[in-house]
Amino acid sequence: MNIENSEKNRKDYRELLFTTPEIEKYISGVILFDETARQSASTGERFIDLLSSKGIVSGIKVDQGLQILPGTDGENWTAGLDTLAARAAEYYKMGKDSWFSN
Repeated sequence: MNIENSEKNRKDYRELLFTTPEIEKYISGVILFDETARQSASTGERFIDLLSSKGIVSGIKVDQGLQILPGTDGENWTAGLDTLAARAAEYYKMGKDSWFSN
C-alpha cells in the first residue's frame, strides 16, 4: 500500500478503528502502547476517554520491549523495569478514570 509508517498515519489508523460504529459490540478491551495512550482523536478527545465512553477498557503495555543484554552473546532482556514505577504513576494520572477502574 506504500503508506509511510509515521506517527500521524498510525494515529489516523487508530482513530479509524476506535471510532468504528458499534465497535464496543465486538471489543471489550484494548492494550495501548505508550504512543497511543498519549494520542487524541481529531476532535481533541483522548483515545483512552473515547474508548472508555464506549465501555471499552484500556490497558497499557508497560515494558519497553526487548533489548540486547550488554556483556552477553546476544541475550535479550525486557527493558523498562528500572523505570516502571515512575511510568506507572504517570499512566495512572493520565487515565485513572479509564484503565484503572471498572
